[in-house]
Amino acid sequence: MSTATISTKGQLVIPGRIRNALHLKPGDKVILTLEGEKLILQRHAPRRARLVEKRGRRILVAPSDAPPMTTEAVKALLAEFP
Repeated sequence: MSTATISTKGQLVIPGRIRNALHLKPGDKVILTLEGEKLILQRHAPRRARLVEKRGRRILVAPSDAPPMTTEAVKALLAEFP
C-alpha cells in the first residue's frame, strides 16, 4: 500500500510504483470513481490505436474493445486505397 499527500491546491502525486504499473505518462488521462469511501483510479484507455515501443521495435496496439482483425478485414481495408 502506498500513501500520498494532497497539496493545498488539491493535487495528488501518484506514487511511481503505481504510475509504472498502470503505464501512466505525463498528459495521460485517468478515470476516478468513488465507491463508498474508496477512490478508484483507472487508466483511461483511448479508443484508438497507439504506437508502443517493445524490445526496440515500434508496434501498433489496438484498443482492448476493438474488433479482431482478420485477413479478410485487412484485405477489405486495403482495397479501399488506390
